[in-house]
Amino acid sequence: MATKIKIAGKEFELSRLKLKDWSRLESLKVELDTATSKHDITEIFNCMVKFIEVAILPSPSKVEWDKLPWYEFAMVYDQAVRVNLPTIDFPILHGGGSDNKKQPWEYGGRAWYFWFSLFAANFGWTEDVIANLDIDDALGLYQEIQLNEQLQREWEWGLSEIAYPYDKTTKTSKYKPLTRPSWMMPLIPKQLPVVKMKKSHIPMGNIVDLSVEPEKKSKNGI
Repeated sequence: MATKIKIAGKEFELSRLKLKDWSRLESLKVELDTATSKHDITEIFNCMVKFIEVAILPSPSKVEWDKLPWYEFAMVYDQAVRVNLPTIDFPILHGGGSDNKKQPWEYGGRAWYFWFSLFAANFGWTEDVIANLDIDDALGLYQEIQLNEQLQREWEWGLSEIAYPYDKTTKTSKYKPLTRPSWMMPLIPKQLPVVKMKKSHIPMGNIVDLSVEPEKKSKNGI
């Protein structure tokens, strides 16, 4: 659903972009990260302006952004970012970090061609179909493609001899699973489970409860 937004007294429409236009925002985020790492204030501002002008219809290209109050500019940019965020917390979005170094095959606008190539190769879809995907659908399908490819690799790995390295100590071969990406690994529990201990295993003498705050210790006489 479109949202009305006012910029310098004029009304514009802020709506969630489809995949092709959304991929332009992702490219601008990369440019913004680069400008931020260089502390280039002018380029940071220019990237944010481009981001807003892609995300808002009709394009507010005639707005004098440098004359807009900073808080209004920041609010418009924040709203443009928020409305185009995925609404589903896909595990693949939390994969292992990278060194963020630009690869030799990178170029401006590559994000769209990545998505176009991915879905055209896997599903045979036309450019129009892919371009109009919602970002949640695109990311969900992307994760399923990555999952299927990983499971296929694991199946092929299990059929190879290299998956069963020989242990000289035990003189046997033991299966060594193929490494999975971090987003496929089990989640680490936030709190360790409570394990009951036998009375005979409890250490003798006074036990200091380190979880009790100092003020509570003095009141309780611990």
